[in-house]
Amino acid sequence: MNHQILRPTFTINIHKHYVQRAKSLNIFGASGVGKSRFIIDLNSLIDSETHFVILNMRELRTDYTKFIESLKEKLNIDNEFDTIEEVLAKFSRKKGKKVLVIDHFEYLFEENHDKTFNFDFFDELNSFKNSEDVSLIILSTLNYRHFHFYKDKELTTSPLDIEVIEITPLMHKEIETELKTKIDKKLGFELLSTLIMGKKYPYWLIEFIIREIIFDRYDADDFLERNFERWEEQFEKEYKVPLGIKVKQHINKWNFYVLGNFILKGIKEWKKN
Repeated sequence: MNHQILRPTFTINIHKHYVQRAKSLNIFGASGVGKSRFIIDLNSLIDSETHFVILNMRELRTDYTKFIESLKEKLNIDNEFDTIEEVLAKFSRKKGKKVLVIDHFEYLFEENHDKTFNFDFFDELNSFKNSEDVSLIILSTLNYRHFHFYKDKELTTSPLDIEVIEITPLMHKEIETELKTKIDKKLGFELLSTLIMGKKYPYWLIEFIIREIIFDRYDADDFLERNFERWEEQFEKEYKVPLGIKVKQHINKWNFYVLGNFILKGIKEWKKN
């Protein structure tokens, strides 16, 4: 295997039980746990007969036309198509297995997304994943069923019908192997892996520490724990999320339909008493 897989057991199982069997799923997990890295690892297992396409909704959510053009470019399709339905239909007719990965799916529910990404768009994705030899893999921070889907401005359930799996936490051995593969120094990798385990953004932290060591921001005369404390402090400064964004992220997770009913129920009870 030419590429070192971060989560070997998890990734190989997804490839075996979903991609090879043309099944679709939503893989979710918090930011910084290595979902995008998982895609790279999964792609390393794909054979040359399989069409494997990755689309990043963080970059494409504001432009539906750009989404279509990006998909066409990756599929080498020259036809002049105006809708995603036409492109996906063309994709589904290609010979061999087809895998469409949509990363950062949650960005489709941000306020500034192109409104053409509506209920019909999700319905077209659902039709596509029902085609022969097709896997639709969606990656998101939350279970996709927890996002709000609207049809004609009415809150409804998702038209997508796919399995949901939470990405596995990074194990001690997986972290240690990743560090040993990327760092060409003699370090206490076992201890360093223990220090990283359980942190909020484990994969981002791993990447950050690797970068720090590669650029010689490691004091070999000091204890590894003290080096880690300095790395973690700097990491928290660089990856700090503004309070406004944190509040917005929590607001986006609320179901206002349920919240509204709860408030109305409370008012009625108050009036009654």
